[in-house]
Amino acid sequence: MQKYKLKTKIAAVAAAASILVPASFAFATGTSNFQQTINPGTLATGIVDGSYVAVGSPSVTMSAATFAFTCQTVTGTFGTSGQKIYIVNPDAADNGWTLTLAASAATDVWNGVTSTYDFNDPTSSGCADGADADSIGGQMTVNPAAATLAVGACASCTTSNISKGSSTAYNQGTTNNITLLTAAASSNDVGDWTLTGVGISQTLPAEQAAASDYNINMVLTVTAS
Repeated sequence: MQKYKLKTKIAAVAAAASILVPASFAFATGTSNFQQTINPGTLATGIVDGSYVAVGSPSVTMSAATFAFTCQTVTGTFGTSGQKIYIVNPDAADNGWTLTLAASAATDVWNGVTSTYDFNDPTSSGCADGADADSIGGQMTVNPAAATLAVGACASCTTSNISKGSSTAYNQGTTNNITLLTAAASSNDVGDWTLTGVGISQTLPAEQAAASDYNINMVLTVTAS
């Protein structure tokens, strides 16, 4: 009886095995195709340090002036070794791009707690107030021509076909943006660059009030061609 039952179980297992495991079985393929998409990045600009880390509160300090009864000029440098102007094109602008500098608004002025002066009034080269809406003189000039353009972190990139702008003064309603760099369509489609040593000069009207808190916000913009 036990012997019979044992034989019956073995026969059942053998039958199941013959059903579950075919005599011959072939896989279609052992190869799987893995796929990856890398999308273009975003054309961008900003201020970075020597390690290409964004600077939290970038600034430009103009040369100090002494109160004067005559018009005078102060100077500064936009883009230094610790605060580099940075442009990155991660295959986002294949036809070139343009880098410009402008105030937040054309009606902005150098603000102090007790006094202000203009950055875009060309009257008497900034020494007097003109026909714009405010009643203050002053004019800023930007000179990228003497600046230094260099390749950033991209080891295979070049500065070829990227040209620096010329010395230009702001003029409200006429010149609200000043071009720092222009990249032609033949420039690198993928790359990053730094710009340092952009000259800044500002005309101060005669008898401009003494203060240590004059300031104005200037904005970098990079635009695909």
